[in-house]
Amino acid sequence: MSGQTRKKIQKKLKIRGYGLRMDALDEILSFVNRFPDAEDEAIDLLLDQLEHESSLKSSIIDKESVNRVTSVLLQAEAAAEGDSGSASNHSAIRVIDAFLVPKFRYDSIKKHFYQHAGNLPIHGEASAKAALYRDRFLLLFQRVSRDQHFSRPSFDVVNSEFGSCEISTIQSLVGQTGRRWVMGVISQLEDGHFYLEDLTASVEIDLSKAISFALMHLLAFSRLSS
Repeated sequence: MSGQTRKKIQKKLKIRGYGLRMDALDEILSFVNRFPDAEDEAIDLLLDQLEHESSLKSSIIDKESVNRVTSVLLQAEAAAEGDSGSASNHSAIRVIDAFLVPKFRYDSIKKHFYQHAGNLPIHGEASAKAALYRDRFLLLFQRVSRDQHFSRPSFDVVNSEFGSCEISTIQSLVGQTGRRWVMGVISQLEDGHFYLEDLTASVEIDLSKAISFALMHLLAFSRLSS
């Protein structure tokens, strides 16, 4: 069981784009073994906290970083168990100040998250809505780019029948031929005309042959010709 859990931890970290030292792996395994009936949930919770660790500057996770996160999680668990014993003396509703919750943003150049240090205004400015959707797009883009099917292979191997599925920006499609994989948001910039846009450019798309679902559209992209 321990060997399977080790492989599961390493696989989840690899999907997220992280490496792991052996002593850090032992620390994670020790934490996960505390929850034999919820191993997957414990691993995901620990990895989520590691990703939001402000002092995590490298893609190789060490023992000290794991110790800091597991200590916080175990303290929170102990506090929750203590509160459950005196639940009758406490309210079931807890109010949390939204301005005290740390806000993290993704740096697309350094490829890691950093904590926003500025003050958060009560009323957003005109650019706040655009910044909200830009941050969401970057968050999804970095998660997809770390997947093995959409990242550049280290060696000359074929990941699928289409070859390398590395995501290209829409602006880079100018003058290109062949098949390209892009990620963007579908927008209706003009009446009756739909566009696929990312942070670099937009391109008009034809949805007449799209397969419609209740909550999404599956688009069929053909080869681009010059």
